[in-house]
Amino acid sequence: MEWAVVRSLAGRDSGELFFVVGVEEPYLLLCDGKHRRLSAPKRKKRRHTEPAGAYARKLDRQTPVTDNEIRRALAAFRAQSRRV
Repeated sequence: MEWAVVRSLAGRDSGELFFVVGVEEPYLLLCDGKHRRLSAPKRKKRRHTEPAGAYARKLDRQTPVTDNEIRRALAAFRAQSRRV
């Protein structure tokens, strides 16, 4: 489930896209690279999110990922989903 793109369904961030950077049942650890960084991911219950239908293989690697890479990947996902 890590590095999957999810959309928030509840709370003030409703409708926003996040990457799942970890799982602490029943919570997902979410990061968008801007408001919620890797150093302080957001804890959100799984039922308050929905899969956005993407998985970032580029970010699933052994080298550390930066907040900048996360922002760029989410921007590319948004641009791609608008074209469809």
